[in-house]
Amino acid sequence: MILGLAALLLLPGFLVVRAPWTAVPFLSLFFWIASWWWLPFGGRGRFLAGALVAFILLAVLRLVRLEPTRPSWPSAVAVAAALLRASAGLVPIAGPGAHLDLIPAQLMVWHDGLPATYVPLREAGDFGAHPHGMDALAADLSLLSGLAVPRSVALAAAAARGLSSLGVYALLAGRLGSGPAALITASVAVVVSLLEALTGGGDPSWSLALGFVLTGAGLIVSGRSRSGAVAAGAFVGAASITAPAVVAAGLAAGVVAAALSWRRTSRETRGLLRRRLAVAAAAAITTGAPYVFRVAIGLARS
Repeated sequence: MILGLAALLLLPGFLVVRAPWTAVPFLSLFFWIASWWWLPFGGRGRFLAGALVAFILLAVLRLVRLEPTRPSWPSAVAVAAALLRASAGLVPIAGPGAHLDLIPAQLMVWHDGLPATYVPLREAGDFGAHPHGMDALAADLSLLSGLAVPRSVALAAAAARGLSSLGVYALLAGRLGSGPAALITASVAVVVSLLEALTGGGDPSWSLALGFVLTGAGLIVSGRSRSGAVAAGAFVGAASITAPAVVAAGLAAGVVAAALSWRRTSRETRGLLRRRLAVAAAAAITTGAPYVFRVAIGLARS
């Protein structure tokens, strides 16, 4: 089960040669989550197995060219913070922990693809009218490893919480440097983990979407390549499939931050930022288009 989760987090993001290590799990999850909506029909298990075999073969070819490097202490601290956040939801101090909705992932596993409704586990309702990014990750884990859906949902929720801390580090590292970013990330992880352990935890879908948004913002702020802007847009698109409210809040915060710093930036920087945002917006729309289409159909039927 851990190997299955590791495969989903590392591939295909590991194959993107120039991707920063913090973006690798988000590149992988963007692909797996978006593919549920781009390929909504049956046969998800066969697609999952076939794609992973192909990615593993490509990864083996890439490994031949890799030179092993010792991870820096900020990277080690960031990973430790992510693991702490992930474990907080698994061992709640007070109460049984957060309530996780198992029905969407169970239906996705049963149908081996996206179902049309919630029947027979819930009253009639259009399945496509709601975000299911977290459920897609849990369903893929269950289909890949044969794990029971309740355990796959719990494991996916833990990974989502850990990835939110990784997103904090990815954003801060480009602005403050890796050392201060790691220390701040660790501090935030400790505080939030204690709060979640005491309160039973929050919605893991929000954590996963927050990780996507923060990492995408880091690529926009610190990167200068077009590929980084494309990845940032893809992350926002995947976040919209997972928790649209987090995307709306992130965009609002981004607009405020840009307005406050706009006068202090040069004309050249403004032009570069406009172009990068345009590329990111196109990637976000492309990634989320099938989901938005299904939401529109679901709302029209209700």
